[in-house]
Amino acid sequence: MPLQVQILHGGMGRRWTFTGVINGQELIANNELIYNSKSYEGVRWLIIDYTATTGMEVSPEEVRIIREQDERLAKVLPEIVTAVVVHYDLGFGMTRMWEMLTERPGWSIRAFRSKPEAETWLREEVRRKFKIELPEDLIRP
Repeated sequence: MPLQVQILHGGMGRRWTFTGVINGQELIANNELIYNSKSYEGVRWLIIDYTATTGMEVSPEEVRIIREQDERLAKVLPEIVTAVVVHYDLGFGMTRMWEMLTERPGWSIRAFRSKPEAETWLREEVRRKFKIELPEDLIRP
């Protein structure tokens, strides 16, 4: 599950691009890095791109751990807009489940099957929530 992280728009945004099989232990390790890093302070939006992934191996116990991590992450990132793009049914269903489990004040999370849909919603939600206009090219640094 290689992960590429892009820092965008002066640090306000991030794009995480995953490839291969999504592994629960690696997701947990990634979350720990975020939690322990000061580099995510001030982040307002995130695109999680799973379009280059081929499957998902996350156990119910790992989902529980990720949910607990999200409770801690909410203290570091109390307000964030997150668009998740995943094209295959299992991944989309798991993302929708995560979306419901992480519902909390200040967080806006939504799953999409295509990048254009995700980016349109992200722009609109960032504008609504933070009064910030994002450019058409969301991958520009």
